[in-house]
Amino acid sequence: MSQRKKIVSLSTIGLDSPGLVSKITTKIFEMKGNITDVEENCRRGLFSIFLAVDFSASKRSVDEITRSLKAIEMETGLKFILGTFDEHGMTPVSEDENYVVTILGLDRPGIIARVSTLFHKYHINIENCRMIARGKFFSMEMAINICKMMTGPYLSHDEAMEKMKAELKDLCAEMNQSVVIQKEDTFKRLKKIVVFDVESTLVQDSSLRDFVEKIREVSKLMDSEAKPKDDRKDEAQVLIDNAPKLKGMPIRDFEKFSETLALNPGALELIQILKSMGFKIALLSAGFDCFMKKIFEVSGADYAFSNTLKVDENGIITGELEEPILTSATKNEILELIIGMENISPDQVIAVGDGSALSRLPKDMGLTIAFRPGDTTTRADGIFSGDQIINILYCLGIPKTELDKHLKRSP
Repeated sequence: MSQRKKIVSLSTIGLDSPGLVSKITTKIFEMKGNITDVEENCRRGLFSIFLAVDFSASKRSVDEITRSLKAIEMETGLKFILGTFDEHGMTPVSEDENYVVTILGLDRPGIIARVSTLFHKYHINIENCRMIARGKFFSMEMAINICKMMTGPYLSHDEAMEKMKAELKDLCAEMNQSVVIQKEDTFKRLKKIVVFDVESTLVQDSSLRDFVEKIREVSKLMDSEAKPKDDRKDEAQVLIDNAPKLKGMPIRDFEKFSETLALNPGALELIQILKSMGFKIALLSAGFDCFMKKIFEVSGADYAFSNTLKVDENGIITGELEEPILTSATKNEILELIIGMENISPDQVIAVGDGSALSRLPKDMGLTIAFRPGDTTTRADGIFSGDQIINILYCLGIPKTELDKHLKRSP
């Protein structure tokens, strides 16, 4: 032990009182110890701290060091757990193997137990776990290390990781929980822009269906040869396909239909809070701009792209769309344009949409969240299954106390 680094681990817990950290660290300093790792928490009147200390510069033996540290128990009333090990027993952690997992939804028994059991199955180590919110609404953040993850005989490391992610998404869906899985370095990277696929995230599904149905009805009246509706197409594509059949309709009459559309609860608040936190907001929609203009004006978004119906000098729809035509497939091109204009990298972008919208985005987005997707097989980093879209804020690692401050400030 004398020829290797003398590493002492110290874990302690007890009732909180002023000066605990000072008493512990001062004693370490007096014995010429160097703190190489520390994590301290104080919650509900309970104090806990973990320290890894290198005593290589100390002339004291390990037994003397541990006895001196244990003596603080009597002075503070804390419970100490001490361990000794050498540097060769410490496993270096690759930053690329660390992930942050955020789980959120209505609280229910067994969430932590079932998630941690899944990680144990894959031999994944949970290095840190903290509650972001607790009450009727539950949110938990876990830091995991996958460098020793079991892969099985036929899977590569990356394939095993994807398999674990799929199982975690299915498990959380079974418990009606949302889940987001991010690389730790990406999680910590400063994000700049949040991009919303409007029709799949901000607009209420029922109001969008009603709007599309009205467009179909008008199309049938305007075009006697209109084909039966194709339920396999997404609503935005239906709007694009029906544009030629609106020829001859006054744009003013058409814009009245947009009054049918309504935003999801918390959508505007979410955008305004993100804006107050310094994010830029981009709205992408393959629908028509009559509704997009309203969201853009009210929310204060920085970018808004949608389709525009051409009208003649009398305000009559010509049946054509102005170029460029924005479809689900071309939203990616618009996003790349925004990234270039902002002079940022893709990993500084948070994209929120459904599974189909996100599947076409570049793989190196900073964070992709599928909002209420049809299934859990989407390529997104996270699946959000809740009704309150504003709770996506928890996926950004914002504690509830900080979130409450922003919520109180929002109009």
